[in-house]
Amino acid sequence: MTRRGSTLIETVVALALTATLVATSTMLLSSLAATFQLAASVRTLTQTMRATRARAMAEGVALDVAFDASTGIWSIRTSNGTMRRTQALPAPVRFLMLPARARIRFEPTGTADNGTIVLGAGAATRRIIVNQRGRVRLG
Repeated sequence: MTRRGSTLIETVVALALTATLVATSTMLLSSLAATFQLAASVRTLTQTMRATRARAMAEGVALDVAFDASTGIWSIRTSNGTMRRTQALPAPVRFLMLPARARIRFEPTGTADNGTIVLGAGAATRRIIVNQRGRVRLG
């Protein structure tokens, strides 16, 4: 006797396995996308902070990189408050830790406020560290 097709139990098991694989793949892809967003955001902010230091030295004015944790926005301002640039972090990236004043000031001499900015997305975190000489690095 030759049997054709599958039983209801076999079909349900196959569907359950397929659903589990799809759910796992979706979670992994979502986590991977968040990690990529975080890496891109950290690179952009780090490069912008380095360029801001160079601009402060070239123009002979103090420039601030200010952070707003509640909105996920960072901006570049002159010391008198004139806005030069504003950018929001992409979802799901957010600020996890900021310096006490929620800003880093780059002086015309190239020095800066010490500070660490921690960004996170999902379980991943990355740090940007600024020392008083104005060096901006990833930690």
